[in-house]
Amino acid sequence: MRFLSRSKSFRRLSKGFTLIELMIAIAIVGVLAAIAVPAYSNYLARARVAEAVNYAQSCKTGYVEFYSTRGNLPDGATANVDSNCPTVSTDNIAGVTIGGAIPAIRINLNNATANNPLPQAIRGHVIVLQPLDTANQRMANGDIISAWRCALTTAAGGAPGSLALDLVPTICRNDSLI
Repeated sequence: MRFLSRSKSFRRLSKGFTLIELMIAIAIVGVLAAIAVPAYSNYLARARVAEAVNYAQSCKTGYVEFYSTRGNLPDGATANVDSNCPTVSTDNIAGVTIGGAIPAIRINLNNATANNPLPQAIRGHVIVLQPLDTANQRMANGDIISAWRCALTTAAGGAPGSLALDLVPTICRNDSLI
């Protein structure tokens, strides 16, 4: 009988968690937060860059249509209008240019320092979609567009750093143009 009465009183006293159990739970939550916060911030940065890549992908249709109807690659001051790719400016994208010495669609990432949501490592870089011929070489007038190459370059046309390459989608992790 005495044994039963002690177990009842023990049950009444042991309600709730001990201090050690609470400290362990808080430590687990802290470790999970320490892992999740940087991963989430990296995810947001990649999503911002993906906006620019997706915009460039949509410009490809107008580029191909222009080439197939006129027989030459869009270039010059009216290339954006001719290929139905309007210049856009968002928090992430500074502008779009089509044409140039190397035929391509260029998405200029925002380089502004005030209120720029892009990570410092990728600000001012350029995402380039370059049309390729059937031999996967640089496109020229008269060739057939068979593929596209996505590359990331600096504003000056140089190779980007490894941190910048980590922020772009896998298809754009080339650091040079053909």
